[in-house]
Amino acid sequence: MSVLAKQITRAKDKSQPLFSTLEITQNCNLRCKHCYNFDRSSNENPISKPFLNLNEINEVLASLNNLGALSLNITGGEPLTHPDLDKIISEAKSYNFHIRLKTNGILLNSSKAKRLFSLGVREVDISLYGASETTYIDFCKKEGFQKTIEAIKVAKDANLKVNVSIILHKLNFRDLGAMIHIIEDLGVFFQVSDEITDRYDNTNASNELGLSQSDYLELLKGPFHYFFDHENKERSLQCGCAKTVLGIGAFGDVFPCIGAPVVSGNIRDNGLEFIWENSPILKNIRELKSDDFKECSTCPLIEVCSRSSGSAFVNTGEYTGCDPVAKTFAKARFEKNK
Repeated sequence: MSVLAKQITRAKDKSQPLFSTLEITQNCNLRCKHCYNFDRSSNENPISKPFLNLNEINEVLASLNNLGALSLNITGGEPLTHPDLDKIISEAKSYNFHIRLKTNGILLNSSKAKRLFSLGVREVDISLYGASETTYIDFCKKEGFQKTIEAIKVAKDANLKVNVSIILHKLNFRDLGAMIHIIEDLGVFFQVSDEITDRYDNTNASNELGLSQSDYLELLKGPFHYFFDHENKERSLQCGCAKTVLGIGAFGDVFPCIGAPVVSGNIRDNGLEFIWENSPILKNIRELKSDDFKECSTCPLIEVCSRSSGSAFVNTGEYTGCDPVAKTFAKARFEKNK
């Protein structure tokens, strides 16, 4: 077992949030169809509550340090739209967090990339939504392909570690090879995200965007099948949520993970440390056993299922329930393996 793996195991045992994510805004310069914050297709902005202010964010950073967090992922919305981003990064750096920034890259130029590195950011996660401007306009309602590619280049030149997330959907999944070729030519790390979830405000995502079972089977039979072949021989159902992982939303809500928006308290009512240590919701999640995932623990597809509790909660409202999207993909894997 590696040193990091041992540290993660120890952190799980004592519920130390090594990996934290802080959402500093829900404002964004794109209107992506799949956005999990809210439906951005309308010109109406549904945001009615104030985002965390700089003082509140600084309090969160101090609490994360006290709780033993090591990695801080700053996200949004689009964090590059935040007027106090530099101050937030500088404050985070004072605690020696390993700082990552999740961005669509559209606003990232050479001078900003160099400034981010000088302030203390060490990694950027840049989303790629397609292999052409046509896909960007259709999916994000704005040109952005060339700007995203340029952002990857300038981030790499600024000594930032670049992680590209290929976001697969109905409009681009057959362009996966082209996207991989582009990223490999740029010489940066990448991962493939194959799931479109519903939104955190309880509205449904655009159903036509998600991959169908036949789409997924096509990917499984294609040259890049290894991104989608998934085995779960251990029949694992629990993850690091509320143990080594912690998320804080833009309005102060505390989540077991930014991808699992189970509201477990709000820092405007109680401090983050109090919530982490005393929230009955977080305690319940930490104590879950395999038998608590009743439908999944007895499912014949479990050994080929990539189920996520966060996605299950967003899509169904049940943290321990079956995620229909994951089940669809598991059925495709099962069909391929027959």
